[in-house]
Amino acid sequence: MSLKFLCPPVLFALGSLSSGEARADDTDTTNPATAACVRAYEQAQEERQSGKLLEARVHLQGCAQDTCPGFVRSDCTAWYQEVQAEVPVVAFVARGAGRDLTDVRVSSGQRVLASRIDGQGIELDPGEYDFQFTAPGMQPIARHVLISSGERLVQRVEFVPVREESSEGRAAASPPPQSSTVLPAVFGGAAVLGLAGFGVFGALGHSAESNLEATCSPHCREDQISKVRTRYAVADVSLAVGVASLGLAVYFALNASSERRAAQSPSFDVQASAHALNASYRGAF
Repeated sequence: MSLKFLCPPVLFALGSLSSGEARADDTDTTNPATAACVRAYEQAQEERQSGKLLEARVHLQGCAQDTCPGFVRSDCTAWYQEVQAEVPVVAFVARGAGRDLTDVRVSSGQRVLASRIDGQGIELDPGEYDFQFTAPGMQPIARHVLISSGERLVQRVEFVPVREESSEGRAAASPPPQSSTVLPAVFGGAAVLGLAGFGVFGALGHSAESNLEATCSPHCREDQISKVRTRYAVADVSLAVGVASLGLAVYFALNASSERRAAQSPSFDVQASAHALNASYRGAF
């Protein structure tokens, strides 16, 4: 680093004294134009030292004007060329779904660096950046990048499309309600068992009753009569369970059938995006 870079005020005074061609009004810091040159001269060096190359370049342009003192103008012109070479340039390239993408927004924090990618490089100060890339229909991408002074960087990103399930896909992915087939089967089985129980215990009760009429009626013991009544009671309960289960089985079977018909009914689906309009028809042909 040169001595003039470290001590601009001192060098400005020395330059003013040593320049044989400088006029008195050129080195007069009370002159507004000269004072502005001095401020730009000093600010540019401070900004360059702190890595703010883009701001330094602006101030170097200011102190390189013809209205500035000769040695200030000479230094600023030379430093401008040096800073120009030190400013990093970043170009962005994006791809997605097998093609190049241009409708891509690039930002860093709250600052939008590009609203779309056009192949042009972007000048930045050296340092660390957290780039965010967004594109319609694509999953966002984040990249942490360290950019060095004078670097020429091509930052490439590969987008992954956002997975959007259509109404047909959602219908196919959704498992059918378990009750549509399970409940009719359960109640149908219960109906079969109930009706079978009614037949068995009814037959046993009738057989026992006929036996009592043939052997001991009308003087049968109470325990003999109780057995017959018990068999008839079990038969009656089995009949009630069978009839109720049969009714429930029929109800759930009809309900499941109506649900299937509703699912198979024709439907028309329209999906719109910023770049396309999709329509789909689903039904039986």
